[in-house]
Amino acid sequence: MPVYKGMEIYVVNSKTKKIEGATNRTKIGNTLTNVNASSKMQRIVLDHKKCKCISRKHGNYLVAVTMEESVNSSSNIVAILIVGIYLTSASCLLVLMLSRALKEKYEKEKYMYTSNTDGLTKCFNRRAYDSDMEKLDLNTEWAYIFLDSNGLKQANDSLGHSAGDELICAASNCMKFAFASYGKIYRIGGDEFVVLIQESVSNIDSILQVFDVTIHDWHGKYSNSISISYGVVKSSEQDFDSVQEISKLADERMYQNKKDYYTTSCNDRRR
Repeated sequence: MPVYKGMEIYVVNSKTKKIEGATNRTKIGNTLTNVNASSKMQRIVLDHKKCKCISRKHGNYLVAVTMEESVNSSSNIVAILIVGIYLTSASCLLVLMLSRALKEKYEKEKYMYTSNTDGLTKCFNRRAYDSDMEKLDLNTEWAYIFLDSNGLKQANDSLGHSAGDELICAASNCMKFAFASYGKIYRIGGDEFVVLIQESVSNIDSILQVFDVTIHDWHGKYSNSISISYGVVKSSEQDFDSVQEISKLADERMYQNKKDYYTTSCNDRRR
């Protein structure tokens, strides 16, 4: 049934031009190709009848109100004008609600990003690490890498904290280059990082080779080179009971790697 005699309301998919809603349900599924969103009254031919039409676009949909020109009742003219005003108001309200929803979504996403991201390196932070480790299924395939920069204190003391920040950012950038496609990178302390690999774990040795080469080729503004010690633990090694057990083992291996570095380079790590 029409709203008034000779008057119909249609909801049209603006992409397919299919009528998806109508006061006359027999029209649903038909196409309505000759109606465009316009604030002006249009004259169209619908079912071989001349009609006046006013419409508004709401997202992917077009809401159109039509009235047969053969119906001259002033009440119908007033009715279609009222509906036109309603459509205008509804469009404004829809835009307002959409803008608010988008703003709320943006603010929520911004909060989630900042609360889980390290400000200096843009890696995931300790909060994100703790949250993800709580959800880690130890029965899946993974590789856990604990990393720590070598010589950071010396760089800070001799070249300043800008040099130290450069080394921390360089470390994170080298990690992103080598590991980002396979897992997540977390900065959990000053120069301490954890990488959790969950993709292509069987290729971890090749992935680490890429990381080693990237570190070797790095040169910065304040420092000419960078060195990073790391310890790797794989899920295939044994059955682990907790993330704490994994991190402890990775930490021990990292410190053995660091000890070897300082022994080989003849550097005093306390300097």
